[in-house]
Amino acid sequence: MGWVMRSFDQNQISTQYVKAPALGKPRLKVASRLMMFCVAVIVTCLASSFVSAAESIKRRLCVWDIMGQNGEIFAKLKDYQVKASTLGVDFELKGYVDERVASEDFRVRYCDAVVMTGLRARPFNSFTGSIEAIGAIPSYEHMRTLVSVLSSPAAAHYMKTDFDGQSYEVIGVMPFGAAYGFVNDRKIDSPERLPGKKIAIFDYDKAEAKLVRNLGAQSDPSDLTNFAGKFNNGKVDIVIAPATAYRPLELYRGLGKTGGIVDFVLAQVSLQIVIHSDRFPSDFGQKSRELIAGQYNSYFKTVRGYESEVDPKFWVRITDANRNRYQEMTRISRIDLVRDGIYDKKMMALLKKIRCQKDPALAECSLGDE
Repeated sequence: MGWVMRSFDQNQISTQYVKAPALGKPRLKVASRLMMFCVAVIVTCLASSFVSAAESIKRRLCVWDIMGQNGEIFAKLKDYQVKASTLGVDFELKGYVDERVASEDFRVRYCDAVVMTGLRARPFNSFTGSIEAIGAIPSYEHMRTLVSVLSSPAAAHYMKTDFDGQSYEVIGVMPFGAAYGFVNDRKIDSPERLPGKKIAIFDYDKAEAKLVRNLGAQSDPSDLTNFAGKFNNGKVDIVIAPATAYRPLELYRGLGKTGGIVDFVLAQVSLQIVIHSDRFPSDFGQKSRELIAGQYNSYFKTVRGYESEVDPKFWVRITDANRNRYQEMTRISRIDLVRDGIYDKKMMALLKKIRCQKDPALAECSLGDE
């Protein structure tokens, strides 16, 4: 109302009152018209409020978190919940400890949207599901650039997929931490030490299974609910996990007195928000991606907080020679996995472009095979 009233010419209103005859009828007529106008403005504002309320839709967002509703991921998604409401979507959050169950509930449409790792998102979008490609994102600055690129309108069509009669859209990508090899023996610091070792792999990740097989190691199919327990109880020699899992999953128990964390980034784990796109406004996905990308520093701070809890004594510093060998090994693996249809070729090309922009001297930048 304030802006409406200020738009009137106060001098003109005063003049009308001064010129009114003594009987006061014209003055009453002017006041009556002003009153009617004010009432009309109030009614219009109220109607607008009702329309805005009607436009807000209620949807269920299922959130996977290692710690369930008590975890940091779930807490972060509460912030997103508030911001999403300004975009016209009122999310009800439901927490999950078992990522497989969250994914399945999303598939059968009990969940309108879901937060899960990129590995779990791969069946719904192979492009973003290839972010976790082995050795493809060496640092958090590389990850920051990727998230920024994926949030741009130019990338929007890569975020949408249609299959099995369903439409999906990835509406946000968040960093969840660099993944490393947790080993129960610090001597396992080079590819030659891997043959015969038992490695817990996620049973739904074909890439891990093939890589372990190529290295001559033994696969132990696992999932997020039991892989840490296997390592902590000595049933496997190695697990690949983000440092963010060190405290929540008590991986220090598996490291014991002889174990360590090999300081080569095997992958960057992402969290992705995937929706049934037919359940949301057409422009919600792009707005959400931009919103999530703008919160990168906040998510990164959470990741760093978890990583700071890793006891420095556990880090195993590898030689430059071994680092170069790991880089070449992972490059060859990515090419092989693209050929097998496991990794998305366009995502691999994008990640290579980001790596070479940040370090043009890399040997791979002069090669055209990825």
